[in-house]
Amino acid sequence: MAKYSSIENIPAKLFFEVLSSKDYTLLQADYEDEDLELIFIAIYDDFFVKSDNPEAKRYLNLTTNIAFLEYKLATIKQVMEFAYFAHLTKEMRDKILKALEVGCGIYIDKDADFTEEVKRVMQVETGIIENDLTMEKLDLDSMVKNSSQKAFDFYDNIVSLSNVHERNIDETITLAMYIALDKSAKQKIKKQNNGK
Repeated sequence: MAKYSSIENIPAKLFFEVLSSKDYTLLQADYEDEDLELIFIAIYDDFFVKSDNPEAKRYLNLTTNIAFLEYKLATIKQVMEFAYFAHLTKEMRDKILKALEVGCGIYIDKDADFTEEVKRVMQVETGIIENDLTMEKLDLDSMVKNSSQKAFDFYDNIVSLSNVHERNIDETITLAMYIALDKSAKQKIKKQNNGK
């Protein structure tokens, strides 16, 4: 496991440095074959979840939806191809198509011509899913673009947190502590604003 593998042990400054530079080697791998990008993605996802930020929740929701729609699309295409080209008995085909209906919501009319049903599913049903997938990807791209346009300065944030908490905050804090201090500062500011 990499030296820095979770929000509890990665310094906040290093996290933001890796985030901006995409230099995953900064996580310091123990083994050559470690996938540092996957480790960082796990840290990044945990950062978003723990931050309790509406934008972060939207980001996670979009990435989850995109992964689900891609998987659903691939599954439908594979099942339809298998059901169409494999030499199956009617009973086997019916079971596979029932599983497709239950798992993916794709209904095949057993009384209609099977070739026409396959065409319909491959054009219409997958087209609807591809549309949904495109919309989700556009939302995610827009969100990432808007987010990356905002310049993040770690030291400015540490100074702001220090001002809100009325104490010096060490720049070597872990990401978990940074998240806790940031959430606490936002709550403190919200209480002050509501008190006016």
